[in-house]
Amino acid sequence: MRQRQPGKGTIQGMGFHAAALAFAWILTALPVAGESSRPLVGHIMALLAVFEEADVLPPEASPEANELIHALIQTQAALTKSTDHATRQWFADALRRSGPTGAEADPRDGLTSRVLEAILTHAASHPPAERPEVLAGLRKFNVSQADLDLVAGVFSRAKDRFRSTGRDLHQIYDRQRRAMPFR
Repeated sequence: MRQRQPGKGTIQGMGFHAAALAFAWILTALPVAGESSRPLVGHIMALLAVFEEADVLPPEASPEANELIHALIQTQAALTKSTDHATRQWFADALRRSGPTGAEADPRDGLTSRVLEAILTHAASHPPAERPEVLAGLRKFNVSQADLDLVAGVFSRAKDRFRSTGRDLHQIYDRQRRAMPFR
């Protein structure tokens, strides 16, 4: 991985994400058919800050960094805006299996660390690539199996890195999320 630089791991140290976040804001904050606008970009910013703090982000401006940002933005868009039945059901199954009965997350709340982990866990055991109707719905949002695999790798490395130091990725996400604008 790349060398840690002063200021990295904070919102001030995330300057290279500015263009991606502006794009994320446009994609995720626009209302959908009668819905009020919700500032979901803070979830993407917090996830990127978590990955930065874990020192698992790909190098700035690399194709992999751009692909990761794209995958996070588009996965959140698919999660919150898809009207495709198979895709909505796939996300619902992922979220239902992620926690105690009756406590599953609401997809409209966006891509939190727990929601992302649930999606990635579900994608590992129920890959969209093996369900053409789900993959077709994800592709409407430019999300591919490769996108989910990339995010899964980064998420797993971050979780392992935090675990090795006795820290919890979700607690770090919660702290980062509280520090972000667009809450």
